[in-house]
Amino acid sequence: MKTVSSPLQIDLQSNCVIVRFPGNFNCLSWAPWNGGEASASGVANVQVGLHGSSTLATLAEDFGLLFKAHSLIPEETIGLMTAANVSAFTDCFLNSSGAWVHVLVTVGLSNARSVLDNADVGLGYRCDSVGTVNVVMATNALPTIAGRIQAVHIASSAKAAAFRDNGVTSRKSDRPADLTGTDCLVVGASGEIEEDHCGLHTVLGEMMGRAVYASVAQGIMQYRRS
Repeated sequence: MKTVSSPLQIDLQSNCVIVRFPGNFNCLSWAPWNGGEASASGVANVQVGLHGSSTLATLAEDFGLLFKAHSLIPEETIGLMTAANVSAFTDCFLNSSGAWVHVLVTVGLSNARSVLDNADVGLGYRCDSVGTVNVVMATNALPTIAGRIQAVHIASSAKAAAFRDNGVTSRKSDRPADLTGTDCLVVGASGEIEEDHCGLHTVLGEMMGRAVYASVAQGIMQYRRS
């Protein structure tokens, strides 16, 4: 049987981990750099201090220097920020019947929260980049935005399940935590195969759920050992 390997390249640097796609992927995220819908050739997950960039000018300068240093095209790169240790990233690659899913995660839990917690700040406040669980999930499926939106749902649910099963609690209320207050998620899809549904009755949805769960769970364990 032919062994299938991931087409992604993972490039670990001293202050960031870069996921390079084999071409431009259609992406969906709420990333601080190139968030929303974007055509991207990669994702840069940048490690910052507990008080990250707070203005658009500073953000542009920080990312601009990093992109130049690592030969990344600003218009084609999604930029994430985290206070977590990027060198402790975890990843999982799964494939079946021509479809593949590759997930990379960095985990920091210093600002773990329950969805039932009270807010920490008022409207209009930009939170610092403390803690943070950043998830990058790439696949060769999902040719439309509808499929990518569903993938966000599956990945978020899998992350919450990993929090629950590993006993992560809110730093604010001690309730079971579902996420951190600054998490981000990027779904990147080439759409090479026509499969555009990733509900949990599907093999694609199963691979996404398992890959995110495994990566986040492993990241939680590594965080606790650090």
